[in-house]
Amino acid sequence: MKKLLCMAMAFLIFPAFTGFGENNKIEEIIDAVDGSMLFSYVETIQNFGTHPTGSEACQKVAEYIYNEFSNMGLNTTYYEWSNGKYEGKNVVAVLKGETNSSVILTAHYDSYPGSPGADDDGSGIACLLMAAKILSKYEFYHTIKFVAFSGEEQGSLGSSSYVRYLYDRGEDIIANINVDTVGHATSKEAGSLIRTLTNEASIWLSDIAEEICNTYSDKISLQLYRHANFGGSDHQSFVNYGYEAIFFVEYEFNKNMHTPDDTIEHVNVSYLTKVCRLIVATTAKIADMHFSVRVRFAEPRLGSVYINGRKIFSLKEHHAVIFGRVYAIADVISNEEIRRVEFYFDGEVDGFCNSKPYSHIYDNIALFSHSIKVVAVSENALDMSKIDIIMFNLLPPGPPH
Repeated sequence: MKKLLCMAMAFLIFPAFTGFGENNKIEEIIDAVDGSMLFSYVETIQNFGTHPTGSEACQKVAEYIYNEFSNMGLNTTYYEWSNGKYEGKNVVAVLKGETNSSVILTAHYDSYPGSPGADDDGSGIACLLMAAKILSKYEFYHTIKFVAFSGEEQGSLGSSSYVRYLYDRGEDIIANINVDTVGHATSKEAGSLIRTLTNEASIWLSDIAEEICNTYSDKISLQLYRHANFGGSDHQSFVNYGYEAIFFVEYEFNKNMHTPDDTIEHVNVSYLTKVCRLIVATTAKIADMHFSVRVRFAEPRLGSVYINGRKIFSLKEHHAVIFGRVYAIADVISNEEIRRVEFYFDGEVDGFCNSKPYSHIYDNIALFSHSIKVVAVSENALDMSKIDIIMFNLLPPGPPH
């Protein structure tokens, strides 16, 4: 939701949007990543043994992460969740910035039943703890949250509950950076590539990561292997609620994943160190960015049922179910004059708006799942937001709007 897409320079961020001495700051952050400490984090996680959601071992892992965050001086809390027969805790640590807008770095600490979870996702938790340890020594323009989820192996239960909580509170989330299974590489090719998965609205996050790889190639030695989004980890909970998210995952498939052999012996610490450098630097870069234009859908609200524009009740799930026309409203924040706001239906332009309130009526004949997108365009930048809806409309189109 909250990004700068430069129309003339699609893959570069203008220096005007970075703080003084940014390169030195990021170099320091990259250099602070400690491979031996990453190894220690992963080893500690796996030594708890198999720790599936709801187990005593999982609770002990949560306590370990909580204590590590607290010892770094971060404001640390538990977020408790429940879903059917499962319940658990997320561990949330906050590094307050100048703004309340947040960059959320995430990994999951529960393991697949029967697996000690060194790579899946001890490697991600190691990156999370390392990032918190390093970044807590600096100040940033935006707030950074470090969140360790449980319930991922049961369908991202912990993250879906937490993101819904943030959405209902109206929190301004700039981006989610999710790290899941990033420690396995057995070939030279695998050791030089990292996969990133994003949806359309989140491609800018891969652009930032690629910029970091290119700028600090001598320190990171990784290239991005880009994929379209796949909802196989906790980043999808953010995407479901219209937030922008990137999923970092190792390039080479780990055959030990979800087995008793997912141990430290099969984690490539050199590769994990490079990935961690990229993750921490990308987080720092985004947390110091200033954005000219930001846009989101104020209406329709996800997790709601509407009948012809009127909200009837809320749903536990993230879906927006709409009977009749969709009455959309875009919330645009900009320090530049807005030239136009574009509304899309299933990838096709459906209408424009040039003045406040930025609203549009989708009167398309439609059944079942569809996507709607809004793009706000200023003189020098643009931003987009995209959500999925379930729409049942057989009403004839109204007059031009």
